[in-house]
Amino acid sequence: MQNKFTRFLLFFLIFLVVFQLFSGKDKNSTVKNDDIIFTSKPSFTIGKEVVLTMENNSGQTIQIANACPANPLQVEFYQNGEWIKKEATLNDTSACDKTELSGTLESGDKIKIGFGAWNVDLFNEVGQYRIIYQTTLDEKEKNYFHEITIKEAGMIKKGWNTLLYKPIFNTLIFFISKLPGHSLGWGIIFLTLIIKLILLGPNQKALKSQKVMRNVQPQLDALKIKYKDNSQQLAQETMAIWKKHKVSPMGSCLPMLIQFPVLIALFYVVKDGLNVVDPAILYTPLKTFDFSSINPVFLRIIDLTKINMIALPVIIGGLQFAQIRLSLGKNAKSNALSKQSNPAMPMMNKMMQYLMPVMIAVFTAGLPAAVGFYWGVSTLFGIGQQLVVNYAKD
Repeated sequence: MQNKFTRFLLFFLIFLVVFQLFSGKDKNSTVKNDDIIFTSKPSFTIGKEVVLTMENNSGQTIQIANACPANPLQVEFYQNGEWIKKEATLNDTSACDKTELSGTLESGDKIKIGFGAWNVDLFNEVGQYRIIYQTTLDEKEKNYFHEITIKEAGMIKKGWNTLLYKPIFNTLIFFISKLPGHSLGWGIIFLTLIIKLILLGPNQKALKSQKVMRNVQPQLDALKIKYKDNSQQLAQETMAIWKKHKVSPMGSCLPMLIQFPVLIALFYVVKDGLNVVDPAILYTPLKTFDFSSINPVFLRIIDLTKINMIALPVIIGGLQFAQIRLSLGKNAKSNALSKQSNPAMPMMNKMMQYLMPVMIAVFTAGLPAAVGFYWGVSTLFGIGQQLVVNYAKD
């Protein structure tokens, strides 16, 4: 039981750490006493969308004009000792409806500005850029500047993109391009099934290892009671049982660690992979695909590009609860011995069973629905696998 708790906790903690690592929350701002303040990451990897926050600190209401199909704010690139203006105009004006840079900005309010479909053409070179906002305050024309750096991806990032991100992203787009109506939801379902089938062997091996460990747990708990004052003898007897049943406490952890990079790649594909598409990440047959034709609404019920804070998280939490419940199994004798050998274990199991689904649900509620949708499909597949293993003859 302890191994299961450790495995789930390890999985969740690593997931959060990697999420924070890739999220890049570090902020860099211009002069704090400016009337208009911009904040953003100090640098962006080439191909990633440039996003910044604009805050009106002027004490006046600012009117913001929508320049679409031209780029939202003026962008300049530093080259040969001077700033060169860069421009991008969209051929498909449907993206104009998605830009947030329009209307009014009250004093003290903030607005997030993403360069979206303009990003690829504006920030396509490594180097120094500055973003300029022009407005009239106190009957004076004023310019406000914000500088960022576009940098080349590192070796690890390049390897990540080549081996995992690009193949998964292109597979998703391939499915979407072939499906009637170019459904994002069905594309995610097919992609998840393909990944699960590829990893079926390691997954199945891990689940079988869990089952064997669950079956021998009463013996291990009995040993802890019998040799509670002899740690050396306890270790020897424990190793003997593992050897006899051909299992290892790491048997269920290693396959999950193998799958972990795939999970992270999938996470970022469905999180922000469709917002800004760099042609460099597309394989040749998909370069002509019209991304504006993708239908993000699954079964006319849920928009997978938007946050769903109630229904989807509840469903995901319920599925996660069911999967954990099945993985724990029921063994009254083992539970009784576990309480005797390790009084804290029942509480740990309950924490995993009830707290983990809640954490997953809360995590899902703060992300685009496509992320939770993938998680739900993956969990549903995992429940099916767990049922097959649980009811298989030993």
